Amino acid sequence: MHKEHVTRWGVVAVISLGGVIGALHVGKMPVALPAIREELQLSLVAGGFLVSVFSGLGMFAAVVLGAMADAVGRARLIAAGFLCLAAGGVLGAVSRDTTLLMTSRFIEGIGFISISVALPAVMTAAARGRDRSLALSLWSIHMPVGMTLAVVAAPAVFAVADWRTLWVAVAGLSIAGGAAVLRGMARIELPPPPVGRPLRTIGDTVSRGGLVLLALAFAAYAFQWMSVMVWLPTFLGAELQMTTLQAAAITAVVILINVPGNILGGWLVRAGAATHRLIPISVAVMALTSIGIFGPWFGDGIRLVLCLAFSFVAGFVPTSLFNCVPQLALTPAHLGAANGMLVQGSAVGQFFGAPLIAAAVSAADGRWSGAILPMLVAAAIAAAAGTHGARSANK
Repeated sequence: MHKEHVTRWGVVAVISLGGVIGALHVGKMPVALPAIREELQLSLVAGGFLVSVFSGLGMFAAVVLGAMADAVGRARLIAAGFLCLAAGGVLGAVSRDTTLLMTSRFIEGIGFISISVALPAVMTAAARGRDRSLALSLWSIHMPVGMTLAVVAAPAVFAVADWRTLWVAVAGLSIAGGAAVLRGMARIELPPPPVGRPLRTIGDTVSRGGLVLLALAFAAYAFQWMSVMVWLPTFLGAELQMTTLQAAAITAVVILINVPGNILGGWLVRAGAATHRLIPISVAVMALTSIGIFGPWFGDGIRLVLCLAFSFVAGFVPTSLFNCVPQLALTPAHLGAANGMLVQGSAVGQFFGAPLIAAAVSAADGRWSGAILPMLVAAAIAAAAGTHGARSANK
């Protein structure tokens, strides 16, 4: 049997690991944010922007980077991405003021966006047709797994050192992870680059209405999920009077339960579940559980259960969206730019989510019930855009 007809599960695993290492750069910030805010004297909203600047470049350039991946070579972009993750982490570790720390987070964000737009196409190339939905679900777990590992590791690091040590350790892992991914990529055959200049690839991609809807749905989804995960340690301390260690442990469990949600979502899609139904149902559950989490109507135990339900069901959404992309990309050679559309949408949601939720809570005199309205608006957008975008992929 020819190698192109066999799923290279070893390569799939390495690519997933690379994504997990990239996500460590996302997950290290929420648990370190209280210490950073205290050291640099940052307000709640300023702390939100420190989180969201990580996604700043992705808001505007993810599609461009995806087209570059198709045109100049995914291996080059991936190598540059991991180098940016490492360099940004080291710069953050030595920063002593907010400006330099924000700059370091922006550089890390460049790296994360670069690998995020390039690696899904590599994952698709590594898997045969009937295995691609499962492979893409394994890709989609990189964010919750990486965030969980960061949240779990951080308290242990903080017991003997400060947040700067965590930054250096994650930077070192980025170098090792990048090398492993590049070795794995050498074992598979990638699709040829698209014909024409990158600008044409970008134009072909952004003009496809279904991809625009999927990107909008991903933006609204990321707004909800990332906002809850970023502010959960702060929320648990303020509302449920948990210690830092307790809040970190609960946050880790809540993030981690997103992983079986992603895998189950991939299995459902592979079994024939319609993505245009799976997306709105999942988003509706996210909306209802967010009301119970942030509202004052339930006790602490029920609110924790709702956090788990929110994160588990949320796992169905990215798997469904990523599985729609190959059907909507103009050609297999356009997959980088098409995945860039989703990553760009995700970056928009992440950029605005944390500070807008912080602003809503501040406007409500510190009551977390102020977060309910923006969460519901985001859910409505995700449901509508995701349903119509998935329908166009299934035509």
